[in-house]
Amino acid sequence: MPIVPIHSISLSGGEVNTKNPHELGTSEGASVVNCDPREYRGAKTRAGRSTFGPTNGSGTGMKGLKVWTRDAGTQYWIYRTGTTFWHASTAGVASIGIGGASDSRMTAAPLNNILAVVVDNLAPQKYDPTAGTFSALGGTPPAEAKYAAVYSSKLFLAGDDANPQTLTFSSTNNPENFTATNDAGSITSQDGGGDTIQGLSPAKKWLCVFYRYYTEILIGNSVFNFSIERLCDKGLCSTTGHVSTGDINFFASDDAVWMVAGARASDITTSKVREWYTSISDKSKITLLMKNNLLLVIDYGSGTAYACDFKNLRWSCWTDQYWETGDTGNDQNIYAGPNASTTQIWKLDTGTTDGASAINAYWRTGNLFWGWPDCVKNMAEFRVLAKPGMPTTTVTFHRNGSAITTTKDLTFAGAGSGDADWAKTGPINAARGTFLAFKMSWSGVGTLYGFSAYGEVTADQGEIPNEV
Repeated sequence: MPIVPIHSISLSGGEVNTKNPHELGTSEGASVVNCDPREYRGAKTRAGRSTFGPTNGSGTGMKGLKVWTRDAGTQYWIYRTGTTFWHASTAGVASIGIGGASDSRMTAAPLNNILAVVVDNLAPQKYDPTAGTFSALGGTPPAEAKYAAVYSSKLFLAGDDANPQTLTFSSTNNPENFTATNDAGSITSQDGGGDTIQGLSPAKKWLCVFYRYYTEILIGNSVFNFSIERLCDKGLCSTTGHVSTGDINFFASDDAVWMVAGARASDITTSKVREWYTSISDKSKITLLMKNNLLLVIDYGSGTAYACDFKNLRWSCWTDQYWETGDTGNDQNIYAGPNASTTQIWKLDTGTTDGASAINAYWRTGNLFWGWPDCVKNMAEFRVLAKPGMPTTTVTFHRNGSAITTTKDLTFAGAGSGDADWAKTGPINAARGTFLAFKMSWSGVGTLYGFSAYGEVTADQGEIPNEV
């Protein structure tokens, strides 16, 4: 039979994950590692990470991180290890206070130039960096709180062990006034229902109140019209498993990652990502981080993550991600702390390396039969189109679900070769099968635009369709 083009495709930075397995062959779809899902014109190596400030000892993970910009424009990084609260900068790290249950997670929320800081087994605190003080929050807040958020210009606190289903909120623009006559108060939901509040996540027009097995939203803008209602029967599985921006919240439940938009919850973990997500052995170690349209779903117990361009639902697996906590600053950088033994703030999605290490990426197709499931295909040539400057790319060929030993290294012309750069292989005799797949891997910065595969469709098995 003649040699024919049996497949070609232009790539993006994410996996094909909206198809059912039977629609693509024996594999669900593409496997993409360490590519940027926001890139729609090619499989582009994701950005790296760099350290921010000095290390701060070892032996404990970071238990909460807040990036805060005061009205004067100065940015502060506050985090917790053990029982100690720290203030970090590019120049150094200084202890600002101590207290609370050891290794309990800190949350913090700023309102009117006051940063409210809460943690288990400690009265709510405030940090004033100009005065250098870390002291009890003024007014009459609850005796204890674990969760803090600002919604409708009020400080909301929750997590008091004595009142585990109660939200307490301050007066408008004053986090140290909890007097009812000044538009402050409290709301108790599901009193005695057995479940307890696990986190708070504000949006512009509502406040998500997470319980372990369901989620509620609070709407309104004052004590006179606040109301709370059930959003969905999905709860929060990890205290670090939620994040919000503008009119969108995301949270991690036992079975999926949910997006809350328009006061409605939608499951965004499509086919293949769901398989990874449901296989996470300890979902209490899930962290969500985001900036702009990039969402990171991190399993810091195993060090793996999936990055999502949530506007287009493109996903890519990212390796070596151990971020137990993090926050996005006004500078639109993600700052994160690992659960590793060395305490260090990292700046994510920046630069071209992971510290000093090159980033290894690949894009693998699913097992494909191109509409001829009962015919054997013989690979004759494989061509790859890349952005100029692409590093050497290794092509691994798969037949009937297994990789063959023969690989091909493709070398591109270089940075000065125009808008695009082709490289091709010769015949790959061992790549013969009913289902074929291709894995393109490289190290360092690069962008693959697409590929074309050429081969012979034989009648050794089955019947060749008329169009061939």
